[in-house]
Amino acid sequence: MRSRDLTLSAVEGTPERIPFNPFIMHFAAAIDGIDYSNEYCKDALVLANAQIKCANKFGIDHVCVSTDSYREASAWGVEVDFSGHTPVPKTHLLIGEFESIETPDIGSAPRAQDRVNDVRLLKEKVGYDQCIVGWIEAPFAEICCLFGMMDVLKLARNSYWSKIINGFINRILPIQLEFAKMQIEAGADIIGVGDSAVSQIGPKRYESACLESTHKLFQDITKHVPVLYHVCGDSSVIDKDGRDMLELVTASGTSILDIDFQVDMNTAKNKLSGRVCIRGNTNTSLLASPTYSEDQVINEITKTIEAGKPGGRYMFAAGCEWPWEPLDLSIRNLEIARSLVDKRGVY
Repeated sequence: MRSRDLTLSAVEGTPERIPFNPFIMHFAAAIDGIDYSNEYCKDALVLANAQIKCANKFGIDHVCVSTDSYREASAWGVEVDFSGHTPVPKTHLLIGEFESIETPDIGSAPRAQDRVNDVRLLKEKVGYDQCIVGWIEAPFAEICCLFGMMDVLKLARNSYWSKIINGFINRILPIQLEFAKMQIEAGADIIGVGDSAVSQIGPKRYESACLESTHKLFQDITKHVPVLYHVCGDSSVIDKDGRDMLELVTASGTSILDIDFQVDMNTAKNKLSGRVCIRGNTNTSLLASPTYSEDQVINEITKTIEAGKPGGRYMFAAGCEWPWEPLDLSIRNLEIARSLVDKRGVY
């Protein structure tokens, strides 16, 4: 079965084997000695070639265009600093001035169009053999990219915080959907949606300020392709009133849910009972640290596979991006993971 078909078959059921889909960004650049900020994140051809080379070398069942969180934000006027290893914002927008900022044309925004070109080049090179994952930011994550997470969280002091956040999101949502559709038209088979910040606000605020808009966005995208919701941190929190974050992020309507290592995989599988395909969970800190033995790495990856496998609707990945430093260790652990998925991932 082709990698594309294998990955998509796991979204709705039990594939013939577990798809091997670690989240690869910096690692793809590192194995080829590519400058991440100034080459990989700026040149669509460099990214496409690095992703394909990495997928072929390690038997990965998808290629992905995610690089950094500021593609959409740059269209709104956030300046990006490429002087370090990873692109970061030079400045953020001022919350009080947002209403006066002109809505951007995402179709002519250079960094957004570079990502669309990433997808287009990958489609030209891999066709229907490989699964192509496009990428946008989730509504709350994008608000944090525009204004800075600390300034957004400071707004929570206001009793009408949810109304403020909803107002921001309602303005950016059409741009996010348009950006997703451009990537779908260019050849994306799945749209990944990054939500690196949402675990910081808890179930109550997520439900009141983010869930409705996130669900609307996902509903519109899934008319065309599946959505992969990448939620960093502990998404298994249950608050004192019984609001369950894991249930809420699933209620977003996502097709695939990335869970980080803080979430117990057995709990997630039992609770979500086949309603969503689960990906992720292996501890990235363990994968990147030389203090852990090879046996400990094997045990950790095996535990993830055995917990995620039953009933299908599961893809192997780490809890977040696969580590890239130290590179020799990262390569060794990725090869271990590939071998274990081959050995234990057949249905």
